[in-house]
Amino acid sequence: MQKVIILAFAVFLMACNSSNGKKESGVQVSKSEQLKTDTHPGEIQYKRHCLSCHQKNAGGIPGMYPPLAKNKVVSGDKEPLINIVLHGMSGEIEVNGVTYNGVMASYKNLSDEDIADILNYLRSGFGNSGEAITPAEVKSLR
Repeated sequence: MQKVIILAFAVFLMACNSSNGKKESGVQVSKSEQLKTDTHPGEIQYKRHCLSCHQKNAGGIPGMYPPLAKNKVVSGDKEPLINIVLHGMSGEIEVNGVTYNGVMASYKNLSDEDIADILNYLRSGFGNSGEAITPAEVKSLR
């Protein structure tokens, strides 16, 4: 009987800890990362939704997913960039002289704030620069 109670308690603890820091996409984000005060608000969202294709350094995967680093679309006009995230895209796109032909899913399920945070994270780093995007701008294109 005591072994059953201990086993049940162990299973309970594992179940409690399995959701600790786990995100919808399955990307694990540590508690210390979640609590960092110097972390850009878009960094955690980027890790949840973009990292698997565009990689930690935003360099993409050659031949499959274009880099977001040093990318004219990321640094350029806000509207096309917001629309890509909201509505997805498919077909050919040229990034840094390389042609990609794939599909990016829509992320319209994310909040306006989450989309703005991700895009501002990209626009403020990785060799990009661009004016900040507000949640209201995302909402107006939704």
